[in-house]
Amino acid sequence: MILKKSKTGALDDGAKGARLKGVFSKPDAKAPGGKSFWFIKEIDERAVSLRRLDENMLPTGKQTLAPRDSILMDYSLEPELGYKLLTQRVTRGDWYRKQDKNLEAKIEYQQALRIDEENIRANFGLGLSYLALNQLEKARYVFTNIVGMDESFEEEHKHLFNEFGIALRKKKLFDESLKYYLRAAELCPLDENIFLNAARAAFEKGDLDLAFENLKKTLERNPNLPQARAFLGYLRKSGAVPTNPKLAAYFRWASSKPAPATRRFEDDLADPLEREPDDEGDEGDEDDALD
Repeated sequence: MILKKSKTGALDDGAKGARLKGVFSKPDAKAPGGKSFWFIKEIDERAVSLRRLDENMLPTGKQTLAPRDSILMDYSLEPELGYKLLTQRVTRGDWYRKQDKNLEAKIEYQQALRIDEENIRANFGLGLSYLALNQLEKARYVFTNIVGMDESFEEEHKHLFNEFGIALRKKKLFDESLKYYLRAAELCPLDENIFLNAARAAFEKGDLDLAFENLKKTLERNPNLPQARAFLGYLRKSGAVPTNPKLAAYFRWASSKPAPATRRFEDDLADPLEREPDDEGDEGDEDDALD
C-alpha cells in the first residue's frame, strides 16, 4: 500500500474514507517563503479537516473544519513535501523494521503519525515495532487505536491485520491476536489461511472449541490445505476433541477423509509455519519463513 493520487489530485493511503488527504499550501504574506503549509484530510464529501504545520513541519494549533470545495479553490497540493513527510518516513520505517532495527523504525513511524495520526501503515508499523521491542503496553495502545479507527479498511489491508495477529500471538497476546484475525476475515471472508492462523492462536490460548471452529472454517474453504490437515491430525493424536456436538460430528466426518501427504504438525509445533493470506488470483501463497 502506497500513497497515491486520487481523482481530486490529493493523496491518500489506500483507505476509501481518505480520498483527499495530504500536505497543502496557501498563499500567506506573513509566512516564510510567502505561503503556509497545512495537513488536510477529507471528512466526507462536503467537509475537510485542516491543521497548520509550523516551520519545522509539525502540527500546530487546533484542527478546524472547512467546506471541501473551498479547499480545492484556495489551497494547492504539495505532493513532493507530502511524500517526504509521510510516505518516505513510513517506507523507511518499514525498511528498518525488516532489518530488525525496530528502534529506528519506531522513530520514523512516530514522525509520520505526528502529522497524520490515522495513517494506516504507520500505525501498524509502530505497533509491530513496539511488539518487537517488547513494549507490550504501548503495543496494546496502538492495537486499541487501530481497532477504533474510522478509516474504511479494504481487502488489501488483510495482510497488515494478519501480520499484526501473528506478532501478537508470538507475544502470547491471544485475545488481541484473535481480534486481528477476525478483522482480517471480515475483509476477506473466503481466505482459508486467516482462519487457520486464528485456529492456531485459539489452540495456544487453550480454547479448543474456538480452535476447532476456525479449523472447520478453514477446511470448508479448502478441504485439502496441507497445514490444516496436519493440524487436524495433530489434534486427533493428542486426544483433543470439541465439546460442541455439532463440531464433534463435523470433525468425525472430516477425520474420515483421506489427507494429502504433508509434514507432521507436531514437528512444527514449537516453531510453526504461519499461513499468509492469499492475494486475489494467487494459488495460496505461503510464507516459507518459520515464525
